[in-house]
Amino acid sequence: MTLPRLSRMLLMQVLLGGLALGLFAEVHAQDTTPPTVVSTAPANGATNVSGKTRRVSITFSEPMDRTFISYNYDVVNWGSHSYSWSDDDRVFYITRDSTTTISNGTVISFTLSPGGNDFRDKAGNYLATYTFSFTIGPDTTPPTVVSTYPSNGATGVTVNLAGVAITFSEEMQASSSYSTDFEIWGTAPGAPLWAPDRRTLYIPRNPAVALPVGVTISFTLYNMRDLEGLTLPSYTFSFLVGTDVDLKPSVVSTSPGNGATGVSRDLQTVSITFSEPMNPGAVSIGTNFPEYSLSWNTYHTVLTLTRNDTVTKLAAGLTYNFILNGVGYENFRDTQGNFLPETSFSFTTVEQYDYELLRIPEDPTKGYHWPYFLSIPNGLRSRTVLLVEPNNTGALSDDLAVHEASANSLVRTRSDFAIALDVPLLVPIFPRPLSYSYLYTHALDRYSLQTTALLNGKSLARIDLQLMAMIADAKQRLSARGFTMADKVFMMGFSASGAFTSRFTAIHPDLIMACAPGSPGGWPIAPVPSWQGTNFRYPVGIFDFAALTGSAFDVNRLRNVPQFIYVGNLDQNDALDTREFPLDEKNAICALLDCRPNPYISDRWPIAEQIYESVQSRAEFKVYPDVAHTITGQMLRDILQFFEKHDTTRIGLSEIILILKVVSGMGFSPGDVTQGDVNGDGRIGLEEAVYVLQMAAGVR
Repeated sequence: MTLPRLSRMLLMQVLLGGLALGLFAEVHAQDTTPPTVVSTAPANGATNVSGKTRRVSITFSEPMDRTFISYNYDVVNWGSHSYSWSDDDRVFYITRDSTTTISNGTVISFTLSPGGNDFRDKAGNYLATYTFSFTIGPDTTPPTVVSTYPSNGATGVTVNLAGVAITFSEEMQASSSYSTDFEIWGTAPGAPLWAPDRRTLYIPRNPAVALPVGVTISFTLYNMRDLEGLTLPSYTFSFLVGTDVDLKPSVVSTSPGNGATGVSRDLQTVSITFSEPMNPGAVSIGTNFPEYSLSWNTYHTVLTLTRNDTVTKLAAGLTYNFILNGVGYENFRDTQGNFLPETSFSFTTVEQYDYELLRIPEDPTKGYHWPYFLSIPNGLRSRTVLLVEPNNTGALSDDLAVHEASANSLVRTRSDFAIALDVPLLVPIFPRPLSYSYLYTHALDRYSLQTTALLNGKSLARIDLQLMAMIADAKQRLSARGFTMADKVFMMGFSASGAFTSRFTAIHPDLIMACAPGSPGGWPIAPVPSWQGTNFRYPVGIFDFAALTGSAFDVNRLRNVPQFIYVGNLDQNDALDTREFPLDEKNAICALLDCRPNPYISDRWPIAEQIYESVQSRAEFKVYPDVAHTITGQMLRDILQFFEKHDTTRIGLSEIILILKVVSGMGFSPGDVTQGDVNGDGRIGLEEAVYVLQMAAGVR
């Protein structure tokens, strides 16, 4: 059935009822509200306006029809000019051509729509006649910022922001100076733009590149001037992108991931991704990861740690731990100053070892009541020397597992060093007991030499003698494997274990081939009983040495031990131990060595060096620039060279040259063949020469 046209129209009207009428009414509604002037610049009635003013602007209440313009003006003082409209047709600009300064006292006036039927909005509604004026005078008032877009303190600003706008109180000079985080803001598609009246500055950006959510962007204006050269006071405004709440930053992910296992030992970088842009100058990482450099991505949301040593592999089967913003070391923060909560992650490398690691249980019958680790490099040279590094947990605990985990980490970390030196490594597993908190066993303090305490039924007495028993046991085990072990050992340590190394060497110098104590508790033991009239009790010196150790101090043996005593010039980790010292001695020592909190302990090194020189010691002292309380790669390289230099199991260059002379038939005296006469027949044969050269090369 087909309805006639009139019927269809009537049906539609019935079905839609008032809604249809309302819709049609809305479509055909007319704008009958006339436009008005919202503001002018300079403002109506303004005085002391700069005579250099060349631009006025009139802002309307709505978009205008730009084809209808009529106004009267001061022909004499304003002169020839041009006019223009803003893009949205709401602001009308009048710019005079002349750059001549208008005289003070001159009143400049403009009348818009003098006939009342010229300026009109887009609906054709006329602007009522409007007159405004301002007076030229001496301008002594600096410009100010009237408003910004986004407004100062705004939140939830779109991530696709196309730019910012700053409106000033008066016409400004054309130059602009500002700062912001350009890495976050991005590369601008063009230079900053001024509105025709030079009162509003637009700073554009590419809106297609989204700003990161949660970042606060700040702009600072400086050295901007008005027409009279008066400077705008420094002005900063900021706004928060993409959210109404300024959230604390967090770690989104890491690479390798937290808890990852089987990580390649060739790993060169570790990356940390944050939830928002961070302050790139505020970083705090506690880690056992080897020496590294830091770099940020463009938005400061990804931090990358890149190893400085690109050759040495990571330790096998070792868990590398990272603590960001640990207690007392809070630095990581976002661009708004919100601190990152303490965050930790770790990963473990693949168990592909270049060494055999043994855990030797305690054996009281041999003189040691605690276990130790023994690391034996693959392909170890046949004649070698044992390297010893005391363990240093850095915490008190009666649980041996805590100290064993720390010692395990140490032996795995230091095994690469032992491999490079071509020596086996011993690390004891001594506890630092909470039950006897006064005992600083890991530093071999004076109480460690006096105690008879038991921990879980095991003796803590004279752990220095227990370590000697471990050394003897380790050398016996290595000898049973066919290695020829030197009678003496290398010893090294850092911080508390550096103090242990320094003090152990003083007590048992006849056992040490060479030692390298680093940052040894703030002070290496002085090999003198007193200095400058002050008694130096153990462990500052050796005044009461015999009473504590049961034997006299042997300065002749100690002076012949090569020592490499080192510290960083920024190291403030001070553990100078003067407990039980008489007050007058303690005060005198503190006056000499500076016991104030957090001293730079490298300042004590010249005094220590002077004391060691006074007994003709072979000790070398070194201070590393720009290094705090840590072991750097350069330190380890220097220690390696130091031990190689003083390794008596290696044949020196002069001996190698002598052997080559013998093999070539050149003359020699009978005493010259000692090193090369392997079978003891008083001569050096070709096979013996090859054997000795192989030993020198470390392959036998």
